[in-house]
Amino acid sequence: MKKALIDLGSNTIRLSVYHADEDRHFSLLFSQKEFAGLATYITDRRMSRDGFDKACSTIVKFKGILSNFGISEMDIFATASLRNIKNTDEAVKYIFDVTGENVTVLSGEEEAELGYRGALLNTDISSGVIFDIGGGSTEIVKFRDRTIVSAESCEIGSLNQFNTYVSEIWPNKAEIKNIKLNVKAIISSYENDSTFDTICGIGGTNRALISLANAYFKKPLDNDEITSEEFKALQKIILKRDDTAKKLILKNCPNRIHTIIPGMLITDEIMKNFDYKRLLISRNGVREGYLCQRML
Repeated sequence: MKKALIDLGSNTIRLSVYHADEDRHFSLLFSQKEFAGLATYITDRRMSRDGFDKACSTIVKFKGILSNFGISEMDIFATASLRNIKNTDEAVKYIFDVTGENVTVLSGEEEAELGYRGALLNTDISSGVIFDIGGGSTEIVKFRDRTIVSAESCEIGSLNQFNTYVSEIWPNKAEIKNIKLNVKAIISSYENDSTFDTICGIGGTNRALISLANAYFKKPLDNDEITSEEFKALQKIILKRDDTAKKLILKNCPNRIHTIIPGMLITDEIMKNFDYKRLLISRNGVREGYLCQRML
């Protein structure tokens, strides 16, 4: 059976279609994403009608793609894109009126837990920290013996940090400092626990980081680990904002050229706060967690 899922994120809207069997095993058939930037349509914590229309037009586009494959049913969920605005109910109603589709708005705790469930599908970590940097929020889950200790969401994301602090495409030194101070003030509230031995990143920002690292250090495409030394070296290259950095980003994650530095600064602060020596990147995340927990 085929299962279709649309993820309305603050930065990216993604369509994923999976094949699943009766034993809840699944494989990704195909996916398509649109960099909608819904967070850029928010003023005073309210999304504009243009933002609603952007979400609707993307959903309609994806429905057209699905109809070509004979798929008429789908699940749609939203994260910080609709959760962190004052007019959430208005947005959900507008989307239903225009597209005929219901949207499930995940709470921060639900998003964190589903990301954790997705990440564990293809990793053998028993205890550690899993974090997901989105466009509008970052989720942090601490777990021990595959049991969640805490699951929280904070309103810092790669796109909202860009929108708040960056005046051009890339932040200047003063803007980088401001992002660091803001992120540190929030992340430092999460208590470090030395009994956790692994930190795992999920989501688009972390997948972009592993692509940059694999390209720069000439590692296999399926490598999923970055050491702290490699991360520091990569960040030093990117923060120079010179031709080497630009070419590296444009070749490996061009659609994130404006958000990769804010996202990297968030990852850096999380790694410092929890004092980890390696960062593991999981290709699965909240979508796969939603698929298994809510659809199968």
